[in-house]
Amino acid sequence: MIIWTYAIYLAVSVLITVYVGHTLHRNGRPFLIDCLQGNERVADAVNHLLLAGYYLMNIAFVVLMLRTRSPVASGFDAINVLSTKVGIVCLTLGSMHFFNLFVLTSVKESRRSGV
Repeated sequence: MIIWTYAIYLAVSVLITVYVGHTLHRNGRPFLIDCLQGNERVADAVNHLLLAGYYLMNIAFVVLMLRTRSPVASGFDAINVLSTKVGIVCLTLGSMHFFNLFVLTSVKESRRSGV
């Protein structure tokens, strides 16, 4: 039962990570261009670097979260472990996203104010 729980956790977590990364990469470009005062070349480079870092951080986190000390003897136990682990991954993804938005907005505001 634990092998299936691990397999489902990895599949769901990686799918969420890839979907969110693709969405942020695609929709973040206009925001980065605005933050970087219309410099599309730099915005695209930053966007690709952010995506690479995002995937590295999140896949590493997903793998580190794989191990569980909870016994998984039934489907109910598996759902409990999966919901906890996938929930932690989603909270981490959201936190990283909002942190990045905060940093980029700060950069944008400092550039506009001339600091």
